[in-house]
Amino acid sequence: MKSHIEAIIIFSKTGEKRMIPLQEGVNIITGDSKTGKSALIEIIDYCLCSTNCTIPKGKITDFSELYALIMKINTNSYIIARYNWNSGGKMFFIKEKENFDFRTLKREYFEKKIKISPKEAQNEIENALGLSVTNVNEDDIHQTKKASLRNMVSYLFQHQNLMASKFALFYRFSDFYKRKDVIEQFPIFAGIIGQEYYSTLIKLNSLKSKLKQNEKKQKNNQNLNNHIKEKLQPLLINYFALLNRSLEENLSIEEMLKVASNLPKYDDNILGEAKVVSHYNNLRLKLEELREKERNILLEIENINSTKKNGVNFSKILEELEYQTKITESKNKSYSCPLCGSNCNEINEENEKISKASKWLDTELKLAKKYTFDFSEDIRKLEENHKELEREIKVVYKELKNVEKKFLSSDELKTKMDKVNYAKANIEIFVELNEVGIFENIDEEIEILKADIRDLEEKIRSFHVYEQKEKAELFLSKNMNRLAQTLDFENEYKPINLNFDLVNENFDLYHTKENNEKIYLSEMGSGANWVSCHIALFLSFLHYFSKQPNSPIPLIMFFDQPSQVYFPQNTIEKNTVSETDLVAVNKIYKTIFDEIKLIGEETKNLPQIIIVDHVDGEGLKNQDEFKKYIRCNWRNGKALI
Repeated sequence: MKSHIEAIIIFSKTGEKRMIPLQEGVNIITGDSKTGKSALIEIIDYCLCSTNCTIPKGKITDFSELYALIMKINTNSYIIARYNWNSGGKMFFIKEKENFDFRTLKREYFEKKIKISPKEAQNEIENALGLSVTNVNEDDIHQTKKASLRNMVSYLFQHQNLMASKFALFYRFSDFYKRKDVIEQFPIFAGIIGQEYYSTLIKLNSLKSKLKQNEKKQKNNQNLNNHIKEKLQPLLINYFALLNRSLEENLSIEEMLKVASNLPKYDDNILGEAKVVSHYNNLRLKLEELREKERNILLEIENINSTKKNGVNFSKILEELEYQTKITESKNKSYSCPLCGSNCNEINEENEKISKASKWLDTELKLAKKYTFDFSEDIRKLEENHKELEREIKVVYKELKNVEKKFLSSDELKTKMDKVNYAKANIEIFVELNEVGIFENIDEEIEILKADIRDLEEKIRSFHVYEQKEKAELFLSKNMNRLAQTLDFENEYKPINLNFDLVNENFDLYHTKENNEKIYLSEMGSGANWVSCHIALFLSFLHYFSKQPNSPIPLIMFFDQPSQVYFPQNTIEKNTVSETDLVAVNKIYKTIFDEIKLIGEETKNLPQIIIVDHVDGEGLKNQDEFKKYIRCNWRNGKALI
């Protein structure tokens, strides 16, 4: 996409007009300090729908009522104008005919035009640029957040306080959320992805969220199934037992519910309650088995605790023995009689025994300490098993007592018919309480969701975002290092090896030494290195965006005072510029001029660079070329206002 600013125009309330004509390629506005050069970047930013007005207050804001940019986007001409902040900041966005002559533009032109809000103007500018990604909010499907023109400007502007900064690279990156959005939206600005990618990603995340909910529901259903089986099965067993029948074993939940909904009827001809008694006895046996298991677990826990206690006591005994052994241990290896000088073999043998005993104690003590506290996890697992057994015992005991009370020795349910009706009523009540939407089978839906997610993930991979970002990172690094060869870097950073971290979304610039040590911009010394890094990086961004056929970003770069490290204003005024500084500044401008030409030759798309600076080209080797690009020279009383 071709795009550049044809002119910056300022109108006063009385209709006076100040105009800065611009062209594709290089544009230089030079002049003395306080002539309004740096205000141009703020005027452009203001006309590009900034939420604040940072145009310096004073002569410019006192004079100005309306600011306007004449912009060419492909073959179309657009007028983007905005009233000053005190007048409300309303805007105009007007598409003009292709051969519109901005030099004829007057204040009266706007009187019959429709004023719009900055937000509306921003939408119009984004549409003209082809920035059509309307929702990048991949995490919250209920809220939208669009790719923004306001995030593009961080790639377009290098303010005076940025050009030679070691602490910041990008415009307005001090705002955390602004920085995050600018970085995340790089693939959009590069033309790598569009709304289709984000719509696919939003749909993918929505399906993942739904899958998570369904899997949770599936788990809840499983827990509920276990609960139903635990509660309904005994009710059915009791009912069938009263009918002198057996319930089929290993029924699924669905089969149990089907049986519960179609219970066999009571037959008066069936006599006896043998099945009920048999069921009661089975429950008693099961209860006894569970209690036996509980006793064994409690005994095992007690044994482990006892062993642990014995181990601790044993360790304490060993520690005490070790202490006593060390006290009594002799420091001498052998003893001799003080009178005759002969060796005292008995004492030496006892000493050797004590020494061996001391070493044994050391070993035993280390082993004891190592194994004394290794039973905690065993105890925890046994206690968990005990809790589960306690729960099972309560369930079986409750069912046992229920059978005993209601079916074997009930004072209320005298006849067998009463007992059958009671059992049947319990089943019907249970089924009625649990049948509303609980048993919905979502297994098939989960499998469909998983298949859809796999398809969408494959589609996301087909955009190759990561690979494209890797290519962009590689291009930026190679291009920076090519440009760095013609810029002014200190010898300690040569051979220069600049890298820009794009893939990991850090957006950090660093130099890699031969030993692979990384030196970040903030760790580099000298303003010459800082300004060279900024120029190399942002010319490389301009080159990269120019090569991208689907990039919506305006091919505009604004450098504010790139020579300030070498040519402070008072140095120029006093004519005390050194030859070394002249050579360094000449390198800056030659690098810029050559890179813009190269981009135009490679892409057939000449980008626009706007430079405001104190220097006027005098004394530079390429002063003729420099002066060819001067659009305004504000000296000898000349100024923006």
